[in-house]
Amino acid sequence: MAKKSTKTSSEFVSLFTFEELLQDVEFDLRVKEFVVMEIDKANYLIKLNTPYRSDYFCIFMVQEGSIRLRLDDKSYDVSKGDVIFCPFSEIFWVDHISEDYKAKYIFFSLDFISDAGFNYKSNDVLKSLSSDPTHIIRNEPDLYRRMNFHLDELKSLNNTEKEDYYFNEMIWHHFSLVIYEIDNYFKKIEKPHQVAHREDELTTSFFTLVRENFKEEHNVQFYADKLCISRKYLTKVINKTMFKSPRDIIHQVLAVEARLLLRNPNLNVNNVAVQLKFSDQASFSKFFKKHVGKSPLEYKKDDLY
Repeated sequence: MAKKSTKTSSEFVSLFTFEELLQDVEFDLRVKEFVVMEIDKANYLIKLNTPYRSDYFCIFMVQEGSIRLRLDDKSYDVSKGDVIFCPFSEIFWVDHISEDYKAKYIFFSLDFISDAGFNYKSNDVLKSLSSDPTHIIRNEPDLYRRMNFHLDELKSLNNTEKEDYYFNEMIWHHFSLVIYEIDNYFKKIEKPHQVAHREDELTTSFFTLVRENFKEEHNVQFYADKLCISRKYLTKVINKTMFKSPRDIIHQVLAVEARLLLRNPNLNVNNVAVQLKFSDQASFSKFFKKHVGKSPLEYKKDDLY
């Protein structure tokens, strides 16, 4: 797996790019925005105790052995039967990998997940998963079995040597189920309290409206009006189902979108402020600093080095 180095926070971080990753694929891909691979200790090219970062997403399932990952100075041990979701651009280390380690990986680009109908920039599924890089699913053999099946199907469908007339539709089908399997699991464990069907429907409708309108509409009242309920009731429902206020969710989606846009070298800070319908660059910078912890210019500069 090829890599190049970039300097971040006084450390040399090895950057894995999706383009370089594809060079290690042993067969021609129909869709060059995702790849399923099996990796063991022998072909695991990451060096121990070395910082890495990738510009793509990854989900992997440990088939044998174990591995210890470090993210934000916290270590996580994962072993046979675990499923792990890794968002892009997170800096990570591998502290240990067992001799018998073997895992099945799916790597996919930001463009692929958008084309598949999951707009990472605004979709609650990937937004919620990517807000915490430590999502690990343990002791779920049925889910693991289904995930394993979908990844095998995706690998086969993406091989040009296979003859599948509806390969594109089938790829979207299996990939969507992979994402929904993971998100459904975390939704279940994050909601131990009882949620009424009406409240669940309103929450889903609210997220749909946010995905469609967050760039133009930042005000909670707009969404309450669209749902034909009061702002107070919307706030009560979302606080109950999501443990956050509607305003917090709108702002979180905006912040994720802002970070992604600022990574585009062709866009300056004012361009991003205009795209996200802030009144001016100053108000956008204030918003971004509050939610990200640094100014847009600092963020853009850090992303380049």
